[in-house]
Amino acid sequence: MAEQGSGRLSGGEKALVAVTAALVLVFAVMLAVRLSGPSAGSPAADAHTTAPSAAATTAPPAGEDLSHVTWDFAAPSGNIACTVDDERALCGIADFAYADEIPAAEKAACDGTVGHFFEVTAKGAALVCDTSGKALTIDVSGVPTLGYGQKRSDDGFTCASSESGMTCAHDDSGYSFSVRRVKYALS
Repeated sequence: MAEQGSGRLSGGEKALVAVTAALVLVFAVMLAVRLSGPSAGSPAADAHTTAPSAAATTAPPAGEDLSHVTWDFAAPSGNIACTVDDERALCGIADFAYADEIPAAEKAACDGTVGHFFEVTAKGAALVCDTSGKALTIDVSGVPTLGYGQKRSDDGFTCASSESGMTCAHDDSGYSFSVRRVKYALS
């Protein structure tokens, strides 16, 4: 402690003040980041709560250039195609009529287009922001068809094709999405 009446801080007191000031600054920065929300593509943006419905509706879309996606299989209509790897099942839909149902926050968080791509991971299901700047067209030549009523399981994901659309789920977590021309659902 400083000697009484000297008005000067000891070396230990100066260090304590410096550490306290640094901690207050770190707290202020963390609070500002938390209040502004996670940015697309950040680890916090990919974090989800444990409830499937909350995770599917609160995560902002991740932005990525999806112009070079290679499809693993497609619906018989050719309007929906999917690819699966060990991280996610990703499906694209070329023509849809649910644009008015996409939440404004999803659109605002996307610096591209949102509504054509969906993904499911172990952490949840979400719309995916496509930053390619290109309209989605699905070329199914040479791509295997997943017939109506059929399922395909790869890398911990199962996708099912039906006359009303495509559903893909992460097998262990139960998160899923379904998409068809007139509507989509995240769970």
